[in-house]
Amino acid sequence: MSKHKMVDGRLLQMNKSYGQLKQKQKEKISEWMYQAYRKQTLENLSDEEALQLVFDRIEEAKIWIPDHEILNRYRAKKNQFKRRLAGENVPQHIFVMESILEKATQKMASLEKKIEEYAAFQSEIRKLEAYYTSQQWKDDYFMDEDGTFPAKLKRGVLSQDGIWSLLERNKELTRKLGISEVQGHDEHE
Repeated sequence: MSKHKMVDGRLLQMNKSYGQLKQKQKEKISEWMYQAYRKQTLENLSDEEALQLVFDRIEEAKIWIPDHEILNRYRAKKNQFKRRLAGENVPQHIFVMESILEKATQKMASLEKKIEEYAAFQSEIRKLEAYYTSQQWKDDYFMDEDGTFPAKLKRGVLSQDGIWSLLERNKELTRKLGISEVQGHDEHE
């Protein structure tokens, strides 16, 4: 049996599949299918009634493809068409507001995690404060003043203003964040 047949002076491949169409033909047919789906949804048409519009357009465009190929493709794409149609009916501001909601939720979750980490770090800051108010810090400070430590040593911890400024800033931040002096206390102390 021949795979080709002469119809209206045209030699047609009878077993042609949708995948064998040219890309532009597929795009046109897909758009016609979507328009048929919209009409089907609005007018409560059957698949066959909606597809008749597609078949008519395909014939006008002189594209040859067996009807069952179009029917199968249409049924396979209906969920995609449904999502597309739903998206077209949604006001744009809904998408904008949804995006803001998602970003805000992510930022808040990230901030909450950072606040928890900061609260837990308070025990380390208390160690720094204990060092700053100890005789050890005074001894270290005077040793540094005398040039006992190497010149390349990072010595922010030995500056009088560095630790004091950090401790004052920490007090302000813990007050703003509602972190009490007890929160973040190291259980091993």
